[in-house]
Amino acid sequence: MIIAMRKFGSALVTRKAGRDAYAAIAPNIRDGNVVFDFDGVDTVTNSFSDEVFGRLAFEFGMDELRARTRFVNVSPFWAKVIRTTMDTRAAQRPTLVCN
Repeated sequence: MIIAMRKFGSALVTRKAGRDAYAAIAPNIRDGNVVFDFDGVDTVTNSFSDEVFGRLAFEFGMDELRARTRFVNVSPFWAKVIRTTMDTRAAQRPTLVCN
């Protein structure tokens, strides 16, 4: 499934917008592979990214998220913003210790 991120706006900036986008996006991640298409998106802030991609990284973990998602038409600068929020949230996931 391709998710056109521009349907959430050309400037993805607020936490509220991120929470709204997360609510629309998360069920699709659970159901299969997703391509995030950033064509027409000019701005992605840390706040928006954390609410969407950071939460997904926390929920699914980076390995699972890599297996289920792809990002296209995203500038290198905004890709770095997104990746930073994902890495930060993924690092907050509890680790399992097997004895």
